[in-house]
Amino acid sequence: MRMTELSERSGVPIPTIRYYLREGLLPSGRFTSPNQATYDDSHVRRLTLIRAMVEVGEMPIAAVGRLFRHLETKDGDEFATLGLVQYSLVRELSPSDQSDANARVQDLLDRLGWRVRDDNPARSVLATTIETLERLGYDDVLGLLDRYAAAAHELAEAEVDLMLAREGLDNRAGAVVVTGILGDAMLGALRRLAQEDATARKLRPAKTARTKSSPRRKPAK
Repeated sequence: MRMTELSERSGVPIPTIRYYLREGLLPSGRFTSPNQATYDDSHVRRLTLIRAMVEVGEMPIAAVGRLFRHLETKDGDEFATLGLVQYSLVRELSPSDQSDANARVQDLLDRLGWRVRDDNPARSVLATTIETLERLGYDDVLGLLDRYAAAAHELAEAEVDLMLAREGLDNRAGAVVVTGILGDAMLGALRRLAQEDATARKLRPAKTARTKSSPRRKPAK
């Protein structure tokens, strides 16, 4: 397909596709002349994945580029490669002194028996979150930490099973990206819907929440 069709099928504007090509995020097509190239379904899938990372996951282009470079330079260690892909999905935080919070995160991981590498950036995210909750005076939220962990691990096991059911490292890495970004978005949306439902049940137990307006009936003549 030509770039025009690629743009139509992916929903990505042609100038943006050219930008992704220049930045190395999208592989080059097959050149039929110095200024013309053709593309295939793999380019459509890659563009769809990039859109998910940038628009839904709000990942910077530089982070997306790092992720794809990890895939291009993958070696025989599948676990390490998938780990690098997952780490690329975590937003980098400004360095700060989190020694106490980091120690608490390590204590939590030890108590749960989770096998997590020291360089996992999610450690820093959790440590920063703990510090922020304490600074805001919401220490009681930390009482839910074990319940958060239990729910997260149950979901992670199901996600990993889905990922490992796919053949090939590229397909598995794609599943890591999709569950990491779209899964986070889906989980966040469901959680907020559930919070509204739980609040309604506790504060308005005798009322049924209206989800949409009922059509007005015309008065009988």
